[in-house]
Amino acid sequence: MRRLLLLLLSATIGIVAIIQVGPDVAPAPDFGDLDITEGDGAVASPTVWYCPWVEAGDIVDTNLVVASTVDADVDVTLLDPISNTQPTEFAFDVVGPGATGIDTGSIERRGESPATIEVTDGPAAVATLQRSDGFLSGDRCTVSVPKIWYLTGGSTKTGTFTEIRLFNPFADNAVVTITAYSEFNLDLIADFEDIDVAGRSWTTIDLEPFLPFRDELAFTIETSAGLVIPALIRSDSAGDAMWLGTAPSETWDFPIATAGGLEPFLAVMSAGDDDVTVTVDIVSETGTIRGAREIVIDSSAPALIPLSDIAAPPYGARIRASSPIAASVFSAVPELDEIDEGGEEITTTTSPDGTDTPVVAPEGSFVPGLAGMVGLRAPSSTWIVPLDTLLDSLTTVWIMNPGDGQANVTVLALSEGEVDPVSIVVEPGTTQAYPIDVGIGIYGLSIEADSPVSVAWEIAGERGVALVAGIPAE
Repeated sequence: MRRLLLLLLSATIGIVAIIQVGPDVAPAPDFGDLDITEGDGAVASPTVWYCPWVEAGDIVDTNLVVASTVDADVDVTLLDPISNTQPTEFAFDVVGPGATGIDTGSIERRGESPATIEVTDGPAAVATLQRSDGFLSGDRCTVSVPKIWYLTGGSTKTGTFTEIRLFNPFADNAVVTITAYSEFNLDLIADFEDIDVAGRSWTTIDLEPFLPFRDELAFTIETSAGLVIPALIRSDSAGDAMWLGTAPSETWDFPIATAGGLEPFLAVMSAGDDDVTVTVDIVSETGTIRGAREIVIDSSAPALIPLSDIAAPPYGARIRASSPIAASVFSAVPELDEIDEGGEEITTTTSPDGTDTPVVAPEGSFVPGLAGMVGLRAPSSTWIVPLDTLLDSLTTVWIMNPGDGQANVTVLALSEGEVDPVSIVVEPGTTQAYPIDVGIGIYGLSIEADSPVSVAWEIAGERGVALVAGIPAE
């Protein structure tokens, strides 16, 4: 229904398709200082978190999850999408070390309503999980608000839809220019220049009317006035996935890429004027395949790197680039000729890169859906992982050790009850699973290691699949 509304608006207005724009209401909460220097998305310090995709309506619900290692006061602001009503504000406490999940539908049920969450102490971090009977999606929220963001992994090929949400939680209006790149190199779209996003509002742009039949899409989002937090929403008949913008980096870690037995791809683009050599290492539970893929990407065209033919899942990936790139990972259902009732046999498929490939999914591992996330620019010795569980889904935390030595990891469950810490040994060059028991009310983890590791979590079940990156605690 959201996509239909976008197309109708595009046809009648003739400009960017805007789903809902919140009002310029006053006064707004004082959110304190802004971090406009970092674009990687998260550091678990006392600060304000911005969550562009929050929805509680007739079909979709969203859980806001706050995890903290110390006692913290939490103030949540939900923007109103329709009228001149004040934003909805509510507060709660987290007793640390602990975590809390809040269903926004229990506070206000009015459809899309991006959120701002202020946490008074830390280390603490925030994530969201969107769910319905037919789909599952989630992402960490962000604290950083740079002037230039990068988004990769979009597509408008037949059956696939991509939207960009521009969330402006601040009082000042923002003026935004979107630059699009596809397999045809730079795509100049006049309507993407000087887009106005009113203060304390958001704009959602359906890309299909402007960039139809593009297999690969990537974007830079730049503000000439004000600030926004952008997110990319990719959807197809199997599900929806959302991930935030990021800054470029020469290295990227993806502790898990093979969510739900789906077909994984890395979406990359150069952040400079020169061609870039991109090398992909596959990191599995048994070891690393170094240099499993190596490609040269053009300075003005994104690239899609398939991973499904390299190794048996599960595995993560590490990217090494000759100069800074932006990167994300997504796992999608192939365009299937046939899957038997047991979910075991998949015949010849057409992959997003246009090649025909025979694929076989292990029995019981295949979960229809769509999942994606941005990577981690660098490993860390401490992590805060806000997460959510559902009784009909399996939640797994993945810990990747990209180093040459053994990593001794301590995992503390931030739960509603007393749970003893767990010690895990992650061998060098491997990624290891830590399953979450959905019966003990866990909404987060605190992870410490004696050498740097990278962390992400996955949730998969009948509703669909979601991938969410962890958040460094320092």
